[in-house]
Amino acid sequence: MLDNYITAELFNCQQFRLKSIEFNEEISSVQLTYSSQEKVSAVRCPDCGAGVYAQARDTYDLKDMPVFYGIAQTVRAEIHRYQCRDCGKVFTEELGLLRHPGTRITERAAIWLRGLLRFHIPISAISSFTGIRWNTICKIHREYMEEKLQQREKELLERKYKPRYLAIDEFAIHKGHTYATCVMDLEEGDVLWVGKGRSKEAFRTFFEEYDLSLLSEVKAVAMDMNASYHILVEEYLPQAKIVYDRYHMQAQFGKDVLGSVRLEEAKEHRKKSQEYKDALLQETDPVKRKELKTAAEEELHTYSTIKSSRWKLLMSGRKLKGNKAESLKQILSDHSRLALCYAMKEEMCELFELDDPDIAEEKWNAWFNAAKASKIPQLVKFAELKEKRMEGLISHAIYPISTGKLEGFNNKIKVAKRIGYGFRNDDYFFTLIKYLSLPSVRRRFHNFC
Repeated sequence: MLDNYITAELFNCQQFRLKSIEFNEEISSVQLTYSSQEKVSAVRCPDCGAGVYAQARDTYDLKDMPVFYGIAQTVRAEIHRYQCRDCGKVFTEELGLLRHPGTRITERAAIWLRGLLRFHIPISAISSFTGIRWNTICKIHREYMEEKLQQREKELLERKYKPRYLAIDEFAIHKGHTYATCVMDLEEGDVLWVGKGRSKEAFRTFFEEYDLSLLSEVKAVAMDMNASYHILVEEYLPQAKIVYDRYHMQAQFGKDVLGSVRLEEAKEHRKKSQEYKDALLQETDPVKRKELKTAAEEELHTYSTIKSSRWKLLMSGRKLKGNKAESLKQILSDHSRLALCYAMKEEMCELFELDDPDIAEEKWNAWFNAAKASKIPQLVKFAELKEKRMEGLISHAIYPISTGKLEGFNNKIKVAKRIGYGFRNDDYFFTLIKYLSLPSVRRRFHNFC
Protein backbone atom coordinates (compact mmCIF):
# COMPACT_ATOMS: atom_id res chain seq x y z
CA MET A 1 0.00 0.00 0.00
CA LEU A 2 1.18 3.55 -0.74
CA ASP A 3 1.44 5.75 2.32
CA ASN A 4 -0.33 9.12 2.38
CA TYR A 5 2.82 11.10 1.57
CA ILE A 6 3.60 9.11 -1.59
CA THR A 7 -0.06 9.23 -2.68
CA ALA A 8 -0.11 12.99 -2.22
CA GLU A 9 3.08 13.42 -4.23
CA LEU A 10 1.65 11.32 -7.08
CA PHE A 11 -1.50 13.45 -7.31
CA ASN A 12 0.13 16.88 -6.99
CA CYS A 13 -0.43 19.16 -9.99
CA GLN A 14 1.18 22.56 -10.83
CA GLN A 15 0.73 24.96 -7.91
CA PHE A 16 -1.85 22.63 -6.32
CA ARG A 17 -1.10 20.21 -3.51
CA LEU A 18 -3.32 17.30 -2.51
CA LYS A 19 -5.04 18.12 0.77
CA SER A 20 -7.29 15.10 1.35
CA ILE A 21 -8.83 11.97 -0.17
CA GLU A 22 -12.41 11.19 0.89
CA PHE A 23 -14.28 8.02 -0.03
CA ASN A 24 -18.10 7.93 0.06
CA GLU A 25 -19.34 4.33 0.19
CA GLU A 26 -23.02 5.26 -0.16
CA ILE A 27 -22.67 6.78 -3.62
CA SER A 28 -19.43 4.96 -4.57
CA SER A 29 -17.36 8.07 -5.18
CA VAL A 30 -13.94 9.47 -4.31
CA GLN A 31 -13.17 13.17 -3.83
CA LEU A 32 -9.63 14.53 -4.09
CA THR A 33 -9.32 17.99 -2.52
CA TYR A 34 -6.52 20.20 -3.82
CA SER A 35 -5.38 23.41 -2.17
CA SER A 36 -3.62 26.13 -4.13
CA GLN A 37 -0.12 27.07 -2.96
CA GLU A 38 0.15 30.09 -5.26
CA LYS A 39 1.90 33.05 -3.64
CA VAL A 40 -0.15 36.26 -3.61
CA SER A 41 2.98 38.36 -4.07
CA ALA A 42 3.63 36.74 -7.46
CA VAL A 43 0.14 37.55 -8.87
CA ARG A 44 -0.58 40.66 -10.93
CA CYS A 45 -3.84 42.21 -12.13
CA PRO A 46 -4.61 41.10 -15.73
CA ASP A 47 -5.87 44.64 -16.56
CA CYS A 48 -3.41 47.08 -15.04
CA GLY A 49 -0.58 44.84 -13.84
CA ALA A 50 -0.71 46.12 -10.27
CA GLY A 51 -0.35 43.96 -7.19
CA VAL A 52 -3.31 42.18 -5.63
CA TYR A 53 -4.47 40.85 -2.32
CA ALA A 54 -6.33 37.64 -1.57
CA GLN A 55 -9.98 38.45 -1.02
CA ALA A 56 -11.26 34.91 -0.31
CA ARG A 57 -10.99 31.23 -1.22
CA ASP A 58 -13.41 29.58 -3.69
CA THR A 59 -13.97 25.90 -4.40
CA TYR A 60 -14.25 24.44 -7.89
CA ASP A 61 -15.40 20.85 -8.52
CA LEU A 62 -14.20 18.89 -11.56
CA LYS A 63 -14.97 15.35 -12.69
CA ASP A 64 -11.81 13.28 -12.88
CA MET A 65 -10.60 10.03 -14.42
CA PRO A 66 -11.73 7.18 -12.13
CA VAL A 67 -8.90 5.21 -10.55
CA PHE A 68 -11.13 2.33 -9.43
CA TYR A 69 -13.76 0.69 -11.66
CA GLY A 70 -17.31 1.88 -10.97
CA ILE A 71 -16.21 4.57 -8.52
CA ALA A 72 -16.70 8.10 -9.83
CA GLN A 73 -13.89 10.47 -8.96
CA THR A 74 -14.17 14.22 -8.33
CA VAL A 75 -11.45 16.82 -7.90
CA ARG A 76 -12.23 19.77 -5.64
CA ALA A 77 -9.86 22.68 -6.15
CA GLU A 78 -9.56 25.36 -3.45
CA ILE A 79 -8.46 28.45 -5.34
CA HIS A 80 -7.83 32.09 -4.49
CA ARG A 81 -10.09 34.98 -5.35
CA TYR A 82 -8.03 38.16 -5.82
CA GLN A 83 -8.76 41.89 -5.92
CA CYS A 84 -6.49 44.46 -7.57
CA ARG A 85 -5.03 47.05 -5.20
CA ASP A 86 -5.27 49.82 -7.84
CA CYS A 87 -8.28 49.27 -10.18
CA GLY A 88 -10.31 47.05 -7.85
CA LYS A 89 -10.82 44.25 -10.43
CA VAL A 90 -11.91 40.98 -8.85
CA PHE A 91 -10.77 37.72 -10.50
CA THR A 92 -10.11 34.11 -9.57
CA GLU A 93 -6.99 32.05 -9.88
CA GLU A 94 -6.50 30.10 -13.12
CA LEU A 95 -6.92 26.34 -12.87
CA GLY A 96 -4.45 25.79 -15.72
CA LEU A 97 -3.78 22.18 -16.74
CA LEU A 98 -5.97 20.93 -13.93
CA ARG A 99 -9.07 21.81 -15.98
CA HIS A 100 -9.81 21.01 -19.62
CA PRO A 101 -10.92 24.27 -21.36
CA GLY A 102 -14.67 24.76 -21.70
CA THR A 103 -15.57 21.82 -19.46
CA ARG A 104 -15.84 20.83 -15.81
CA ILE A 105 -13.46 17.88 -16.06
CA THR A 106 -9.72 17.57 -15.48
CA GLU A 107 -7.22 17.62 -18.33
CA ARG A 108 -6.10 14.06 -17.61
CA ALA A 109 -9.74 12.91 -17.71
CA ALA A 110 -10.08 14.50 -21.16
CA ILE A 111 -6.96 12.66 -22.39
CA TRP A 112 -8.27 9.39 -20.94
CA LEU A 113 -11.68 9.91 -22.59
CA ARG A 114 -10.00 10.41 -25.94
CA GLY A 115 -8.31 7.05 -25.52
CA LEU A 116 -11.59 5.29 -24.72
CA LEU A 117 -13.45 6.92 -27.60
CA ARG A 118 -10.80 5.76 -30.08
CA PHE A 119 -12.04 2.22 -29.43
CA HIS A 120 -15.69 3.18 -30.12
CA ILE A 121 -16.95 2.51 -26.60
CA PRO A 122 -20.56 3.79 -26.33
CA ILE A 123 -20.79 7.28 -24.86
CA SER A 124 -23.65 6.18 -22.58
CA ALA A 125 -21.40 3.45 -21.09
CA ILE A 126 -18.55 5.90 -20.45
CA SER A 127 -20.97 8.36 -18.88
CA SER A 128 -22.49 5.74 -16.58
CA PHE A 129 -19.25 4.60 -14.94
CA THR A 130 -17.47 7.99 -14.83
CA GLY A 131 -20.36 10.24 -13.90
CA ILE A 132 -19.26 12.66 -16.65
CA ARG A 133 -22.13 14.21 -18.59
CA TRP A 134 -23.01 12.88 -22.07
CA ASN A 135 -22.60 16.35 -23.62
CA THR A 136 -19.14 16.81 -22.10
CA ILE A 137 -17.93 13.47 -23.51
CA CYS A 138 -19.34 14.47 -26.92
CA LYS A 139 -17.45 17.77 -26.75
CA ILE A 140 -14.17 15.97 -26.02
CA HIS A 141 -14.83 13.48 -28.81
CA ARG A 142 -15.72 16.19 -31.31
CA GLU A 143 -12.56 18.18 -30.49
CA TYR A 144 -10.47 15.05 -31.08
CA MET A 145 -12.23 14.18 -34.36
CA GLU A 146 -11.95 17.72 -35.72
CA GLU A 147 -8.25 17.73 -34.88
CA LYS A 148 -7.74 14.51 -36.85
CA LEU A 149 -9.83 15.79 -39.77
CA GLN A 150 -7.75 18.98 -39.92
CA GLN A 151 -4.57 16.90 -39.93
CA ARG A 152 -5.94 14.83 -42.81
CA GLU A 153 -6.94 17.95 -44.74
CA LYS A 154 -3.47 19.41 -44.23
CA GLU A 155 -1.86 16.16 -45.41
CA LEU A 156 -3.92 16.12 -48.63
CA LEU A 157 -3.14 19.80 -49.30
CA GLU A 158 0.57 19.15 -48.89
CA ARG A 159 0.28 16.32 -51.42
CA LYS A 160 -1.66 18.70 -53.70
CA TYR A 161 -4.26 15.97 -54.00
CA LYS A 162 -7.61 16.63 -55.69
CA PRO A 163 -10.45 14.09 -56.02
CA ARG A 164 -11.16 12.66 -59.48
CA TYR A 165 -14.09 10.33 -58.82
CA LEU A 166 -16.94 11.00 -56.43
CA ALA A 167 -19.95 9.01 -55.22
CA ILE A 168 -23.20 10.47 -53.87
CA ASP A 169 -25.84 8.58 -51.92
CA GLU A 170 -28.32 9.08 -49.10
CA PHE A 171 -28.81 7.13 -45.87
CA ALA A 172 -31.44 7.15 -43.12
CA ILE A 173 -30.48 8.98 -39.92
CA HIS A 174 -33.73 8.67 -37.96
CA LYS A 175 -36.96 6.74 -38.22
CA GLY A 176 -39.73 8.33 -40.24
CA HIS A 177 -37.94 8.80 -43.58
CA THR A 178 -35.36 11.31 -42.33
CA TYR A 179 -32.32 11.17 -44.60
CA ALA A 180 -28.88 12.67 -45.00
CA THR A 181 -26.73 12.93 -48.13
CA CYS A 182 -23.12 11.77 -48.24
CA VAL A 183 -20.36 12.62 -50.75
CA MET A 184 -17.30 10.34 -50.90
CA ASP A 185 -13.98 10.49 -52.70
CA LEU A 186 -13.85 7.03 -54.32
CA GLU A 187 -10.06 6.89 -54.64
CA GLU A 188 -9.09 7.84 -51.07
CA GLY A 189 -12.33 6.69 -49.42
CA ASP A 190 -12.71 9.96 -47.44
CA VAL A 191 -16.19 11.36 -46.88
CA LEU A 192 -15.97 14.95 -48.11
CA TRP A 193 -19.34 16.17 -46.89
CA VAL A 194 -22.45 15.05 -45.03
CA GLY A 195 -25.65 17.10 -44.92
CA LYS A 196 -29.19 16.61 -43.69
CA GLY A 197 -31.87 15.99 -46.33
CA ARG A 198 -31.78 14.70 -49.89
CA SER A 199 -33.63 17.49 -51.71
CA LYS A 200 -32.10 19.74 -54.31
CA GLU A 201 -31.64 22.66 -51.92
CA ALA A 202 -30.23 20.41 -49.21
CA PHE A 203 -27.61 19.06 -51.61
CA ARG A 204 -26.78 22.54 -52.92
CA THR A 205 -25.26 23.22 -49.49
CA PHE A 206 -22.37 20.91 -50.42
CA PHE A 207 -21.30 23.13 -53.31
CA GLU A 208 -21.77 26.28 -51.22
CA GLU A 209 -19.73 24.98 -48.25
CA TYR A 210 -17.01 23.02 -50.04
CA ASP A 211 -14.07 24.66 -51.79
CA LEU A 212 -14.94 24.16 -55.48
CA SER A 213 -11.31 24.70 -56.51
CA LEU A 214 -10.57 21.32 -54.90
CA LEU A 215 -13.13 19.72 -57.24
CA SER A 216 -11.65 21.13 -60.45
CA GLU A 217 -10.21 17.73 -61.47
CA VAL A 218 -13.35 15.66 -60.90
CA LYS A 219 -13.89 13.46 -63.96
CA ALA A 220 -16.97 11.46 -63.00
CA VAL A 221 -19.62 11.27 -60.29
CA ALA A 222 -21.46 8.03 -59.46
CA MET A 223 -25.03 8.36 -58.19
CA ASP A 224 -28.48 6.84 -58.31
CA MET A 225 -31.08 8.45 -60.56
CA ASN A 226 -31.99 11.22 -58.12
CA ALA A 227 -32.77 14.24 -60.32
CA SER A 228 -31.56 16.68 -57.62
CA TYR A 229 -28.05 15.24 -57.68
CA HIS A 230 -27.99 15.17 -61.48
CA ILE A 231 -29.03 18.81 -61.92
CA LEU A 232 -26.62 20.27 -59.36
CA VAL A 233 -23.61 18.24 -60.50
CA GLU A 234 -24.18 19.49 -64.04
CA GLU A 235 -24.49 23.06 -62.73
CA TYR A 236 -21.40 23.14 -60.48
CA LEU A 237 -19.17 20.50 -62.10
CA PRO A 238 -19.84 20.84 -65.84
CA GLN A 239 -16.59 19.01 -66.67
CA ALA A 240 -17.66 15.85 -64.81
CA LYS A 241 -19.49 12.90 -66.36
CA ILE A 242 -22.53 11.58 -64.51
CA VAL A 243 -22.43 7.79 -64.07
CA TYR A 244 -25.58 6.02 -62.94
CA ASP A 245 -24.91 3.32 -60.42
CA ARG A 246 -25.45 -0.18 -61.82
CA TYR A 247 -26.53 -1.67 -58.48
CA HIS A 248 -29.34 0.83 -57.98
CA MET A 249 -30.46 0.11 -61.55
CA GLN A 250 -30.37 -3.66 -61.04
CA ALA A 251 -32.07 -3.44 -57.65
CA GLN A 252 -34.90 -1.35 -59.08
CA PHE A 253 -35.34 -3.75 -61.99
CA GLY A 254 -35.46 -6.66 -59.54
CA LYS A 255 -38.14 -4.96 -57.46
CA ASP A 256 -40.32 -3.17 -60.03
CA VAL A 257 -40.10 -5.68 -62.91
CA LEU A 258 -38.98 -9.15 -61.84
CA GLY A 259 -40.61 -8.90 -58.42
CA SER A 260 -43.90 -7.57 -59.74
CA VAL A 261 -44.18 -10.10 -62.59
CA ARG A 262 -43.18 -12.96 -60.25
CA LEU A 263 -45.95 -12.07 -57.80
CA GLU A 264 -48.51 -11.81 -60.62
CA GLU A 265 -47.56 -15.27 -61.89
CA ALA A 266 -47.72 -16.70 -58.37
CA LYS A 267 -51.14 -15.19 -57.72
CA GLU A 268 -52.41 -16.70 -60.96
CA HIS A 269 -51.46 -20.19 -59.73
CA ARG A 270 -53.07 -19.58 -56.35
CA LYS A 271 -56.24 -18.44 -58.12
CA LYS A 272 -56.30 -21.61 -60.24
CA SER A 273 -55.74 -23.73 -57.13
CA GLN A 274 -58.75 -22.11 -55.49
CA GLU A 275 -60.85 -22.70 -58.62
CA TYR A 276 -59.98 -26.41 -58.53
CA LYS A 277 -60.90 -26.55 -54.84
CA ASP A 278 -64.26 -24.90 -55.53
CA ALA A 279 -64.94 -27.38 -58.34
CA LEU A 280 -63.97 -30.22 -56.02
CA LEU A 281 -66.80 -29.27 -53.65
CA GLN A 282 -69.34 -29.61 -56.47
CA GLU A 283 -67.97 -32.82 -57.98
CA THR A 284 -69.32 -36.26 -56.96
CA ASP A 285 -67.41 -38.53 -59.33
CA PRO A 286 -64.50 -40.10 -57.31
CA VAL A 287 -62.13 -40.17 -60.31
CA LYS A 288 -62.70 -36.53 -61.20
CA ARG A 289 -62.50 -35.54 -57.53
CA LYS A 290 -59.05 -37.14 -57.34
CA GLU A 291 -57.96 -35.33 -60.53
CA LEU A 292 -59.22 -31.99 -59.20
CA LYS A 293 -57.50 -32.50 -55.86
CA THR A 294 -54.20 -33.36 -57.56
CA ALA A 295 -54.50 -30.32 -59.86
CA ALA A 296 -55.21 -28.02 -56.89
CA GLU A 297 -52.19 -29.36 -55.00
CA GLU A 298 -49.93 -28.95 -58.04
CA GLU A 299 -51.04 -25.35 -58.57
CA LEU A 300 -50.50 -24.59 -54.89
CA HIS A 301 -47.03 -26.17 -55.04
CA THR A 302 -46.18 -24.11 -58.13
CA TYR A 303 -47.43 -20.98 -56.29
CA SER A 304 -45.09 -21.72 -53.34
CA THR A 305 -42.17 -22.45 -55.69
CA ILE A 306 -42.53 -19.13 -57.53
CA LYS A 307 -43.06 -17.19 -54.29
CA SER A 308 -39.79 -18.57 -52.91
CA SER A 309 -37.82 -18.03 -56.14
CA ARG A 310 -37.02 -14.37 -55.52
CA TRP A 311 -33.28 -14.80 -54.88
CA LYS A 312 -32.89 -17.33 -57.69
CA LEU A 313 -34.27 -14.77 -60.14
CA LEU A 314 -32.11 -11.96 -58.78
CA MET A 315 -28.85 -13.93 -58.76
CA SER A 316 -26.66 -14.15 -61.83
CA GLY A 317 -27.35 -17.26 -63.88
CA ARG A 318 -23.62 -18.09 -63.80
CA LYS A 319 -23.68 -18.43 -60.01
CA LEU A 320 -26.61 -20.83 -59.81
CA LYS A 321 -25.72 -24.52 -59.78
CA GLY A 322 -27.27 -27.90 -59.09
CA ASN A 323 -30.87 -28.08 -57.87
CA LYS A 324 -31.27 -24.31 -57.75
CA ALA A 325 -30.34 -23.97 -61.44
CA GLU A 326 -32.69 -26.81 -62.41
CA SER A 327 -35.53 -25.33 -60.35
CA LEU A 328 -35.10 -21.92 -61.98
CA LYS A 329 -34.92 -23.48 -65.44
CA GLN A 330 -38.24 -25.26 -64.81
CA ILE A 331 -39.92 -22.05 -63.60
CA LEU A 332 -38.74 -20.07 -66.63
CA SER A 333 -39.75 -22.77 -69.11
CA ASP A 334 -43.33 -22.72 -67.74
CA HIS A 335 -43.68 -18.91 -67.48
CA SER A 336 -42.80 -16.99 -70.63
CA ARG A 337 -43.31 -13.50 -69.16
CA LEU A 338 -41.03 -14.27 -66.25
CA ALA A 339 -38.48 -15.87 -68.59
CA LEU A 340 -38.40 -12.76 -70.79
CA CYS A 341 -37.90 -10.44 -67.81
CA TYR A 342 -35.14 -12.68 -66.46
CA ALA A 343 -33.38 -12.68 -69.85
CA MET A 344 -33.63 -8.87 -69.98
CA LYS A 345 -32.11 -8.68 -66.50
CA GLU A 346 -29.17 -10.87 -67.50
CA GLU A 347 -28.58 -8.81 -70.64
CA MET A 348 -28.78 -5.54 -68.68
CA CYS A 349 -26.04 -6.81 -66.31
CA GLU A 350 -23.83 -7.57 -69.31
CA LEU A 351 -24.32 -4.04 -70.66
CA PHE A 352 -22.60 -2.66 -67.54
CA GLU A 353 -19.50 -4.68 -68.47
CA LEU A 354 -18.99 -2.82 -71.78
CA ASP A 355 -15.99 -0.50 -72.07
CA ASP A 356 -16.70 1.13 -75.46
CA PRO A 357 -19.20 4.05 -75.29
CA ASP A 358 -20.27 3.68 -78.95
CA ILE A 359 -21.06 -0.01 -78.53
CA ALA A 360 -22.72 0.75 -75.19
CA GLU A 361 -25.02 3.31 -76.82
CA GLU A 362 -25.99 0.86 -79.56
CA LYS A 363 -26.63 -1.98 -77.11
CA TRP A 364 -28.60 0.15 -74.65
CA ASN A 365 -30.83 1.43 -77.47
CA ALA A 366 -31.48 -2.14 -78.58
CA TRP A 367 -32.24 -3.17 -75.00
CA PHE A 368 -34.76 -0.36 -74.46
CA ASN A 369 -36.47 -1.08 -77.80
CA ALA A 370 -36.78 -4.77 -76.94
CA ALA A 371 -38.16 -3.93 -73.49
CA LYS A 372 -40.82 -1.64 -74.93
CA ALA A 373 -41.74 -4.24 -77.57
CA SER A 374 -42.29 -6.92 -74.90
CA LYS A 375 -45.80 -5.60 -74.10
CA ILE A 376 -45.17 -6.48 -70.44
CA PRO A 377 -46.46 -3.36 -68.58
CA GLN A 378 -43.83 -3.39 -65.83
CA LEU A 379 -40.96 -3.82 -68.28
CA VAL A 380 -42.31 -1.17 -70.67
CA LYS A 381 -42.70 1.36 -67.82
CA PHE A 382 -39.17 0.67 -66.55
CA ALA A 383 -37.69 1.11 -70.04
CA GLU A 384 -39.55 4.38 -70.69
CA LEU A 385 -38.30 5.86 -67.41
CA LYS A 386 -34.68 4.77 -67.70
CA GLU A 387 -34.29 5.59 -71.38
CA LYS A 388 -34.36 9.27 -70.40
CA ARG A 389 -31.09 8.70 -68.48
CA MET A 390 -29.25 7.13 -71.41
CA GLU A 391 -26.20 9.42 -71.19
CA GLY A 392 -25.46 8.42 -67.59
CA LEU A 393 -25.72 4.73 -68.49
CA ILE A 394 -23.34 5.09 -71.44
CA SER A 395 -20.85 6.97 -69.22
CA HIS A 396 -20.38 3.77 -67.23
CA ALA A 397 -18.48 2.36 -70.23
CA ILE A 398 -15.98 5.24 -69.94
CA TYR A 399 -15.75 5.41 -66.13
CA PRO A 400 -16.75 2.05 -64.59
CA ILE A 401 -17.38 3.46 -61.11
CA SER A 402 -20.28 2.89 -58.74
CA THR A 403 -21.53 3.89 -55.31
CA GLY A 404 -20.55 0.45 -53.99
CA LYS A 405 -17.79 1.76 -51.69
CA LEU A 406 -20.16 4.37 -50.26
CA GLU A 407 -22.91 1.76 -49.84
CA GLY A 408 -20.46 -0.38 -47.88
CA PHE A 409 -19.52 2.59 -45.72
CA ASN A 410 -23.22 3.19 -45.03
CA ASN A 411 -23.20 -0.12 -43.15
CA LYS A 412 -20.48 1.26 -40.88
CA ILE A 413 -22.63 4.33 -40.30
CA LYS A 414 -25.45 2.04 -39.16
CA VAL A 415 -23.10 0.25 -36.76
CA ALA A 416 -21.89 3.58 -35.33
CA LYS A 417 -25.50 4.68 -34.91
CA ARG A 418 -26.32 1.51 -32.97
CA ILE A 419 -23.23 1.90 -30.76
CA GLY A 420 -24.32 5.45 -29.94
CA TYR A 421 -27.97 4.42 -29.40
CA GLY A 422 -28.90 7.16 -31.88
CA PHE A 423 -27.47 10.67 -31.92
CA ARG A 424 -29.19 13.75 -30.58
CA ASN A 425 -26.85 16.15 -32.36
CA ASP A 426 -26.73 15.85 -36.16
CA ASP A 427 -23.60 18.02 -36.50
CA TYR A 428 -21.74 15.78 -34.07
CA PHE A 429 -22.95 12.67 -35.91
CA PHE A 430 -21.88 14.06 -39.29
CA THR A 431 -18.42 14.88 -37.87
CA LEU A 432 -18.23 11.28 -36.63
CA ILE A 433 -19.08 9.98 -40.13
CA LYS A 434 -16.27 11.99 -41.71
CA TYR A 435 -13.88 10.88 -38.96
CA LEU A 436 -14.76 7.19 -39.47
CA SER A 437 -13.88 7.52 -43.16
CA LEU A 438 -10.23 8.43 -42.38
CA PRO A 439 -7.90 5.62 -43.55
CA SER A 440 -6.44 4.70 -40.13
CA VAL A 441 -9.85 4.86 -38.42
CA ARG A 442 -11.53 2.81 -41.18
CA ARG A 443 -9.20 -0.09 -40.55
CA ARG A 444 -9.59 0.07 -36.77
CA PHE A 445 -13.38 0.40 -36.94
CA HIS A 446 -13.57 -2.50 -39.43
CA ASN A 447 -11.73 -4.74 -36.96
CA PHE A 448 -14.01 -3.56 -34.16
CA CYS A 449 -17.14 -4.42 -36.20
